[in-house]
Amino acid sequence: MSQLAIILNHQQITHKIKRLAWQIYEDNMESKQLYIAGVDNRGMYLAEQIANELRLISDLKVELINIVIDRNNFEPSFYSEFNIADIKEQSLVVVDDVLNTGKTLISAFLPLLQRQVAKIRIAVLASRSYRAFPVKADFVGISMATTIQEHLLFDDSNPQDLKLILN
Repeated sequence: MSQLAIILNHQQITHKIKRLAWQIYEDNMESKQLYIAGVDNRGMYLAEQIANELRLISDLKVELINIVIDRNNFEPSFYSEFNIADIKEQSLVVVDDVLNTGKTLISAFLPLLQRQVAKIRIAVLASRSYRAFPVKADFVGISMATTIQEHLLFDDSNPQDLKLILN
């Protein structure tokens, strides 16, 4: 059994989320509205936290989109409280917990590009150095050099005790 190591604790993750929100705001100061899309459960959790921070520090109208990736064929589905066509010519930040190979994020891009968004940025809590697809995050909480055998896991099972774990 492999050894687990906590890379970021709850306080550090909370700080990273605030810093990511400030970076996203600085990149979108000229906008009145911003769409934030969380990928699957953990990405959506982080997207919600970033959106909450953005609402505290700015007057941006922030809308959330939940992107659910079907792991059998890597087809994305989009869920939101507004018409997804509204993202046309708007700025969008796609949020995921860990950028591993890039396959998950790249699978979400084509449908977003077909909706003719003006700008897409990527925000992740953690980015690994190993990539199989040409995806680079614009906003990163922490970057780590890992081997292909190592895994980073964002544990949000207890919102009062968030952890980023290396396995």
